[in-house]
Amino acid sequence: MILDSQQLLLEKKLQQLAFDLEHQSSSGFLKKFFSEKKQLKSVYIYGDVGRGKSMLMKNFFNSLQEIPKVYFHFNAFMRLIHEALRDIRKEKREFVDELIEAVKRVAKNYELICLDEFQVADIADAMLLSRIFSHLFFEGIVVIFTSNSHPQKLYKNGLQREIFLEFVDKILLKNCDTFHLDLPVDYRSQYRKNLTKRYFISNKKNREEVEKIIQNLVSADKPKSKKLKVWGREIKIKKTFGRVAVFNFDELCCVDFSASDYQAICQNFDLIFLLKTPSLTPENVNEAKRFMLLIDEVYENKVALIILAKVKPEKLYQNGNGSEAFLRTVSRLNEIRSDHYWQASKINF
Repeated sequence: MILDSQQLLLEKKLQQLAFDLEHQSSSGFLKKFFSEKKQLKSVYIYGDVGRGKSMLMKNFFNSLQEIPKVYFHFNAFMRLIHEALRDIRKEKREFVDELIEAVKRVAKNYELICLDEFQVADIADAMLLSRIFSHLFFEGIVVIFTSNSHPQKLYKNGLQREIFLEFVDKILLKNCDTFHLDLPVDYRSQYRKNLTKRYFISNKKNREEVEKIIQNLVSADKPKSKKLKVWGREIKIKKTFGRVAVFNFDELCCVDFSASDYQAICQNFDLIFLLKTPSLTPENVNEAKRFMLLIDEVYENKVALIILAKVKPEKLYQNGNGSEAFLRTVSRLNEIRSDHYWQASKINF
């Protein structure tokens, strides 16, 4: 893809950071003689959906060959922190600070951490971020963030948001350069030119068509239930056909599922049918958040998805808490139903 002026500016900034990181790393043998090293600033990239944030960060990440580095989706990063905390609390040893010990186990000896799609929707995560990133920055680890929102606009209407904003002002913004990728084009929309139908508006004709797709795909196979283990507990999936799963919206988004549950589902199935997807109201904020987590995991795991919904993607959730963040989900839904996405997914028929 040809980069526009804003993308070129960001690319240049990241190239300079890559040079600085490599130069600092190559001077590693001198660290034993000099206690101080240049503190490199982290970068927080934000902008509307489909503007190339993740693409440019991945290009930067892949360009670094010698730097100890790791790339996380932010949800996956926080999940690893929580899993490490769980393991630590099972151990007989005592730690001065269990959270910092968990961060050390996840961050290991990395000099660079890339966090894609930084978002905060959970008070439990919001209250941990200050200590997590204070430790990472203190250790001199460079963190690259991508997000749809400026840091001060994150976690809108969240509980105890004033504590979160204190973290933003005193820690995040002091240690990061912010870069607003403000472009006029949603590049994902280019993938919509040759769509085949994978997102259906619910009416009698489309319900019959989706049922026909399922029947043709699974042939004479009988549906089976399946149990998945997530964090020591089981979740039951009622209707599966090998690597194909069929869900109603209520089964996935009206129960207390987390990102870990959705990740496990997406890792076990190549194609998911999501039926009876309703139009969500402002009162359905929890269902909307779960749906967003589900679509994130579908997208990250390149799972093929066919949806039967009451309304078009852009009308699924409007005017409720988090509806601005939901715009990313709308963009992803449009990409997920594209030929481009399906060619890269686990299944294609």
